[in-house]
Amino acid sequence: MTAQPKEPLTQAEFLAWELLQDAKHEYVDGYVEPLFGDRSVRGFAGGSGHHARLALELGILIAPRARPCRTYGSDMLVETRRSSRYADLFVTGDERDRDDAFAMHHPKLVIEVLSESTATVDLGPKMREYRSIAELEEYVTIDSRKRWIQMSRRTAAGWELGAPATFGEIELRSIGMAIDVDALYASSGIAP
Repeated sequence: MTAQPKEPLTQAEFLAWELLQDAKHEYVDGYVEPLFGDRSVRGFAGGSGHHARLALELGILIAPRARPCRTYGSDMLVETRRSSRYADLFVTGDERDRDDAFAMHHPKLVIEVLSESTATVDLGPKMREYRSIAELEEYVTIDSRKRWIQMSRRTAAGWELGAPATFGEIELRSIGMAIDVDALYASSGIAP
């Protein structure tokens, strides 16, 4: 592991540096931000058990239904024009993403699981950054502390933010499936 760069980097320089690190970092507007480990920096910390379980359950549900598209977890970066971020889960079917071993550029669906330490970033900067991806159709945020799912969907008129769902089903049009909110939270051990 090398010291965290203090000076601005290009995304290519960040990717080369990140491949050498023991801990994960994200890249925003030229600067490196720690993702896990140092709790004193920017409030980032590891996820909770509920956070990890929700992300796993979502992957189990989505991956088979999203085929022939590919589903990735939080070990793969999603690049936008101004950032490189680790999404909790994303789906891409774009052929341009096939050969990129470390970062993807054209997801159609991105899902972030909210926790106390990530909610502000996931609902603010990350949402804006992901929405800048031309191929992105849906951005979904799922709270790990309570039953709450919110869909942001691209329409002909622009981005539409749906009302939060706490029960019933949430439709993922980008991959042609629905998720049962009650079943998802029950399987993740999160009480109503």
